[in-house]
Amino acid sequence: MSDFDIKNIAKLASINLSAEEQEKLTNDLSIILEHVQALSSLELDTNIEDVFIHPLEKELKLVEDIEIDSLTHEEALSNAPESKDGKFVVPPSME
Repeated sequence: MSDFDIKNIAKLASINLSAEEQEKLTNDLSIILEHVQALSSLELDTNIEDVFIHPLEKELKLVEDIEIDSLTHEEALSNAPESKDGKFVVPPSME
């Protein structure tokens, strides 16, 4: 990846990047592309025990799932501008 590639991607995505952001993204995308290339050419040793889920070796923070009560069907429909037969009524997306 080069600065030119990052600038073109940013232009296509209609986002403005600072010089620091461009440098960081250039480095990050290079690492990701190296991983993809290693996977595609089967150079990656998948038998190692110290495997990272994220190619940039960031620590993932897992949160325990907590079950909470959700809205009843009637409560969900109570805020709808319009409902019919227990369902939301929305304008058609195609005519």
